[in-house]
Amino acid sequence: MENIIFKTSNNNDTIAVCSFDELIELEFAGLEKQISSQEITDIKSFSNENFRRQKMAGRVLLNNLLGKAGKIEYNQHGKPLIKSHPLDISFSHCKDKVAVMLSKKIAGIDIQDISLKIRRIVHKFLNEPELKSIKEETFETHATIYWCAKEALYKAYGERQLIFTDNIVIEPFSFIPEGGKFHGSIVLENSKKDFVLNYKLTGIFALVYIWNE
Repeated sequence: MENIIFKTSNNNDTIAVCSFDELIELEFAGLEKQISSQEITDIKSFSNENFRRQKMAGRVLLNNLLGKAGKIEYNQHGKPLIKSHPLDISFSHCKDKVAVMLSKKIAGIDIQDISLKIRRIVHKFLNEPELKSIKEETFETHATIYWCAKEALYKAYGERQLIFTDNIVIEPFSFIPEGGKFHGSIVLENSKKDFVLNYKLTGIFALVYIWNE
């Protein structure tokens, strides 16, 4: 896969983002002898062409990072697992971009395009301190990074029933275009788990991922 547009790693994590086009179907076809017939059927069954290609691209990118195809399974909440590898995995896709994270610890990644539409929904996922930290001149970008962070932590948690405003809390941070690091937590009734997250802008897309240093 030659269209990887971002890749980084540390001792625990590997993160990569790729762009794709219609040729991804040929790349996916090259994997079909390595993955289960059920997974092939599931991916090909999606009627939406772009969503189907997103799933194919995610599978091809995962194989590229692993060096071979592992069997993907899902828990009861839809979190992906690789039974044949001792790694946590996380996928995200938006338009013609797919992001994959592998981790020896916990994986959570999200990519989203930056759009004016986010103004209409910020009250649904940001609490008051988070919202107050956003400056008007960078509102859409900063809010999208918050959204990606909460999605990444939601995926890392791997279960349902989290309230984004209350159970996924981001320590307010200042936005800089070069990207950076901030902190977030999953807060439950009797527990609190803290995470370090990194963010990066790639064209019109915001990318956020957990960073297990």
